[in-house]
Amino acid sequence: MKNWDVHLIPDLEGKVAIVTGGNTGLGFQSSLELARNNATVVIACRSLERGEQAISEIRKQLGNEVKLDLIQLDLANFASVHRFANAFIKKYKRLDILMNNAGIVNQKEKGYTAEGHESHFGTNHLGHFLLTGLLFDLLIVTPQSRVVTLSSGGYKQGNLNFNDLNWDQRPYHRVKTYGDSKLANLLFTLKLQQYFELRAADAIAVSAHPGLSASPRQQAIGIGGKLTKWLASPLERGSRPQILAATAPFVKALDYYGPKYGLDGPPKLVKIKHHQYNQETAEQLWQISESITGIKY
Repeated sequence: MKNWDVHLIPDLEGKVAIVTGGNTGLGFQSSLELARNNATVVIACRSLERGEQAISEIRKQLGNEVKLDLIQLDLANFASVHRFANAFIKKYKRLDILMNNAGIVNQKEKGYTAEGHESHFGTNHLGHFLLTGLLFDLLIVTPQSRVVTLSSGGYKQGNLNFNDLNWDQRPYHRVKTYGDSKLANLLFTLKLQQYFELRAADAIAVSAHPGLSASPRQQAIGIGGKLTKWLASPLERGSRPQILAATAPFVKALDYYGPKYGLDGPPKLVKIKHHQYNQETAEQLWQISESITGIKY
């Protein structure tokens, strides 16, 4: 996989992909490349207007023959996640790629989801946990399906406190709450793979991170702020790890891909190093997530 790039994406004809947050940033770039290689791409995003704009832009670049769809999804609202899953299942009978890409980054002020959960954890983890659970049965009947969950190097700042996941007992810290959610994404991937194996499915759960990428959100209020605009890699490069994870034939269960040089560079396998990255913490997070979302895999 040395110097892997998007020209190595295989033909995805007949495959169906969901990209959460597929209308902007890394999600848009992923949607573009999957569509370029003949996948049917379902863009899942909050704003239908912005979703339509993204579809128009992809068609402008690739032509009207590309296969694109749009279904509204707000990961910070469980009812919206249920509506999305119901609409998708009615329309499609397979799901080859679920790219859990959408997320919020380092919000300056503490926010809450519709159900009252801290917004980073509620959106980035719980929303995707519920979405994947609702689509789980479809994933396991689709040959060689993949769930790619986007994490971040920021997971190293995470330290999950299961007695205070909402940060009600501690002063709000936007970097640490974001880090919690990105650590949760990795623990989710670890446990999801076990559920695939329990069902004897050949589906795999993998993860990726973009390094420091020039997404609109990252440049607005993310780590680095104005510095990000100078150091960040273009979206075309930042999106490569997650696109590789979603499409490359050599990808294995629990692989974690990121830029070779940390913030930028060609995608490569990277190691996850965190004292909470273990089976015990993953199981505890899973049980709490099931209880909160009401979904049983």
